[in-house]
Amino acid sequence: RSVSQGQTLNQNGQKSNQKAKKIKTKHLDPKILALRRTIQTSCGSNDLHTAITSYDELHVQQQVKMEAQSFYNLLNLCEGSIGGERGVHIGTPKPPSSTSAAEVGSSEKNHEVEEHTMTEKEIINYDPAQRKEFAFQIKQEMHKLQIPLNETAYTALIRILCRTNDLNEAENILTQAEGTQQCKPKLRMYSCLIDGFCNKNNLNGALRTWARMNAVERKDKQGKRLLVEMTEREYCSIMKCAARVGDKDVMERVLSEVAEDILVPSLETNAAITQWFQSKYAIATSPLDKNESSRSSISALDHIAGLPQCHAPSMGPIQYHCNFFTNGDNSDTSYSIIPKWEVSSNIKVDTKTGILQSGCLEGAGLKPVQLDSEAWIKMVQMNEEIVVKGEVAGNDRISDFAGGGKGKKRILTKETMEKRIKQWEKFKAFLVREVGPPTVTGEKIVERDFCNEKKQTFDIVIDGANVGYYNRNFAYAPRHVDYNQIDWVVEHFRRRGKSVLLFMHERHFGKNMMPHWAHKIVKRWEDVRILYRTPFGSNDDWFWMHAALWCGRGTMVLSNDLMRDHHFQMCAHRKFLRWKERHQVHFDFGGWAENKREVILKYPDVYSRRIQRVGHDGLVIPLPKKGDENRFLDGFHEAGENTREEETYICIKLNKNELDNEKLNDAISK
Repeated sequence: RSVSQGQTLNQNGQKSNQKAKKIKTKHLDPKILALRRTIQTSCGSNDLHTAITSYDELHVQQQVKMEAQSFYNLLNLCEGSIGGERGVHIGTPKPPSSTSAAEVGSSEKNHEVEEHTMTEKEIINYDPAQRKEFAFQIKQEMHKLQIPLNETAYTALIRILCRTNDLNEAENILTQAEGTQQCKPKLRMYSCLIDGFCNKNNLNGALRTWARMNAVERKDKQGKRLLVEMTEREYCSIMKCAARVGDKDVMERVLSEVAEDILVPSLETNAAITQWFQSKYAIATSPLDKNESSRSSISALDHIAGLPQCHAPSMGPIQYHCNFFTNGDNSDTSYSIIPKWEVSSNIKVDTKTGILQSGCLEGAGLKPVQLDSEAWIKMVQMNEEIVVKGEVAGNDRISDFAGGGKGKKRILTKETMEKRIKQWEKFKAFLVREVGPPTVTGEKIVERDFCNEKKQTFDIVIDGANVGYYNRNFAYAPRHVDYNQIDWVVEHFRRRGKSVLLFMHERHFGKNMMPHWAHKIVKRWEDVRILYRTPFGSNDDWFWMHAALWCGRGTMVLSNDLMRDHHFQMCAHRKFLRWKERHQVHFDFGGWAENKREVILKYPDVYSRRIQRVGHDGLVIPLPKKGDENRFLDGFHEAGENTREEETYICIKLNKNELDNEKLNDAISK
């Protein structure tokens, strides 16, 4: 149903004639508008001096009313971009790939105007202490006018205090923010405080802030708790701090979290990891005699309660305990040679075998790393939650759009949801009938019952629409999918003895969509029972995803879809990327032979490109390569010209020098 301008849809999907109220500016005092616009333009040019001057003249001296949003803008301007450390962040639009000659000319003219303007009026810079003074004057004025601070304002104050090293006061402001109803805590409130503590080598403070994040009582519309989770940036800060102060337990914990959450870490994170292994703390030495034994130092983890439980496999040991023997008479005689960690950079790998080609781990092989059972179960639950509830709790405000060019998310009525749930139950009954119980149920992997001959395990789940629309975006291309392309793929697998389950949306079989010549192809699919038609009102992605997860670890998904818009990218992107790496098969079509084209497949590598242990004393860390996306901590969206095209790694290994057995035995006897 179309909705005219000014109308909205209520919860039952019915039209409402409520019109959005517009704020009319023509009745406002011109001085109020002037103050608002001055602050807005000053924010755009980071000109704190002009904004503060206007604030003093109009609001303080002339008592001109100032709007709440202008106060918030002014606080953010006080925080500013001191030091210019702000870089590319998630959500920043990509720069245009090409620029026309007209745009270049226009840009040059604008640049000349900007230079002329800057010559006439130089922006006055303020140091952090002055910015702090301005910010708290504004905060005091807001308190006087009973204007509550929101999350953006509190974040600005905390950042200012962190830059002036007033970390105790920053914690107090954070406490105020957590107790303010209008403030909905976000990661950025805590992130700057973690950075502040780490910069002062205060690991206890950084972990205390992490624990506060874990205790946030933020809830969604349904009353479910929303988590504030760490990202690579916060992990990196803590690892740098742990390497400087020598806390190996914190370093090992955070390294394990990074290995589980980040497939290819940033260059900064790589440097933080290697910093540890090149530090004096990576080798622990202690004397052993009859009166003394080695003792481990106390970690910051021992002092902080409330941190989230770590489910990631340990990447340790990251510290080698080297015991040397003394004569017991305070002499300097030592009988042990202290080992060291070797670090090799830019190490190539044989992508067919996963064997490292050089460096300290030359000849060692990388291994595939699968999702653990808990993560697998979580993906199944979230996929089903999206189907039966319309969204995963806490992710309803991520975007109003469905992604993939599908337009805005539909308003789900009660009738629509009931119909969708019935269709989903029918689909699960189909899986039970054809496959049997899922491989992952409850909290553990269970064996399926193969006594019934009708039940089978599908080797390949095919995203039919993705195959059918492949290379079909040319001018005057037909609206329907290429059924022949889909059939070539299906027959390619069936001739090789693979069991196939093909998913296609019901719209692809309508009489106005499907051509006459395709009927016999579809009938053949239905005769061998490999086709599942996903119903109207549902996304076919839900169905092939659930089927692949239901069938277990041995089932692959054939699709070239980058899945950037998939719901798992928003609510479980870490698990989803891991699953995608091990279970997605890409395809292409080659030359013609016997009225069909060759099917070219690219299976996942025999190893996982991620941080992993190699043997007991080896560690590998993948380096970015050209084409890698989401390189936000590296300062750009996509790894480009300055990045290697081939796959390379950092390799770390403990080099244990062999001890002289006779000398060691002699030391023990003494």
